[in-house]
Amino acid sequence: MKTFSRTVGALALVSAAFSVQAASISYYLDQSNVLTDGVNYLQVTISDGATIGDIDFTVDVLSANFPGPLLSNFGMQTFSFNYDNSLSISTANIQDVDPATWNITEDANAGGGFGKFEFELSGTGATRTTLLTFTISGVTGDTLSSYAIGSTLNPSSGEFFAAHVADFAMTNGATSAQFAGSTPVPVPAALWLFGSGLLGLVGISRRKKTA
Repeated sequence: MKTFSRTVGALALVSAAFSVQAASISYYLDQSNVLTDGVNYLQVTISDGATIGDIDFTVDVLSANFPGPLLSNFGMQTFSFNYDNSLSISTANIQDVDPATWNITEDANAGGGFGKFEFELSGTGATRTTLLTFTISGVTGDTLSSYAIGSTLNPSSGEFFAAHVADFAMTNGATSAQFAGSTPVPVPAALWLFGSGLLGLVGISRRKKTA
């Protein structure tokens, strides 16, 4: 009975560990029209919201990966994303935007040759930010992956997300650039090791019981 309890407990921990991971997906924006491609300039995380049915977005500017020194008004000025067109979504479904003064528009061109995106959130130079958050609420049938998708607009976007970041050290005569990307952020190795370790303990317990 003790062996069975340990097995069930270990499997529950494994399940919990992977459930936490499955509650969010993250992507890097690693393409730019000015800076070097292949560098992780921004990270987008889409996760289950605190309210059932809501989906949260967090967009981080990875400041350390920009050419420095960063200038006084460094930050993101626009962020663009798409959605599954089988869903019914409008700007009214995008709520709790922080910075609160940012605007939301539809079918906007991200610039930089990255094409059009379904939604664009934008601020002014005075409201640039290195951290943007918002919630998508009241959409029937959406999942996290509903927002990790390219657009079908003209010109279409093959990338999931785009952003405009300004006020970094001059590069090629520019102090701002457009960015885009849809590169998945790798699952932390520690989580996989934790899960495999617990599964190993389950196997040991079973062998002992058989013996």
